[in-house]
Amino acid sequence: MIGISLLFTVVAVGTVGFWYLEAQQQLTLFDTLYLTITTITTVGYGDIVPHTFYGRIFAVGLILSGVGVAIYVLTEIIGSVLEGRLRADLGVARVKRSVAKMNNHVIICGGGRTGEVIADEFRSEGLDFVVIEQDPKPLKELRKKGIPVVEGDATKDEVLIEAGVERASGLVSTLPLDADNLFLCITAKELNKGLEIVTRASSKEVAKRLYSIGVKKSVMVEEIGGRRLAKSLTKPAVVDFLEFVTKTGETSLESLTVEKGAKIANKKVKELRIKERAGASIVAIIRAGKVIANVGPEDEIKE
Repeated sequence: MIGISLLFTVVAVGTVGFWYLEAQQQLTLFDTLYLTITTITTVGYGDIVPHTFYGRIFAVGLILSGVGVAIYVLTEIIGSVLEGRLRADLGVARVKRSVAKMNNHVIICGGGRTGEVIADEFRSEGLDFVVIEQDPKPLKELRKKGIPVVEGDATKDEVLIEAGVERASGLVSTLPLDADNLFLCITAKELNKGLEIVTRASSKEVAKRLYSIGVKKSVMVEEIGGRRLAKSLTKPAVVDFLEFVTKTGETSLESLTVEKGAKIANKKVKELRIKERAGASIVAIIRAGKVIANVGPEDEIKE
């Protein structure tokens, strides 16, 4: 800003100075502006030149001061552009090195509004993750937040490989089109058969196809959002409680898998005394894909 201000000042002084000192030529302000620009840029076409002694002395001073200011401003502008590009290139290189070192991380495909929320959740939980995004606008916002991003089309093999899909433990796809999500899941599974995938779907039919190719969970975002909106009106206290549990961190919901041979396996809830020992409560038991709610003391924890 200082350099630009100096340049404008030199141009303004030069324009007025030539107009005053070369009054005998009856030059307009535009003519003297033109003469000033050609002088400080050392172009000097020769079509308009100072004729008076003082006009020439003024031109010498303008060249000595104006050329230096012009070079300074030009250098600052070029430096800023190169520095910005260099910083961006270094940032991309740093992210590539960071992603290359990741193992058992999660890949988020799609860095839009949904992807950004997922990234914030993963970051709060301390998970290693990387986002794949190709749209420049969300890409810029994610980088501003310091979120590791791989630029490109998430359905392409080379982009997934750059994101470390072969070493990843999970993948979340938030792409807006079902066809893209389906193709992405097929591609990711081919590259890493043990990869756990969670993806969005627009309908039950699409979800069924996604499950058939090995997707762990297919989420119908619009349906869940609609139910949440309805519950917010009919049962607001329930929604407030769920938001408190999932957002504040003061209370959390956790899912635990009872492995074979675990100490708590094949025991009744009342025998475990989990509330007394850990201050936790069993909200539900999932067994063979079915959810057992309203867990009572006689319910049994099985492998």
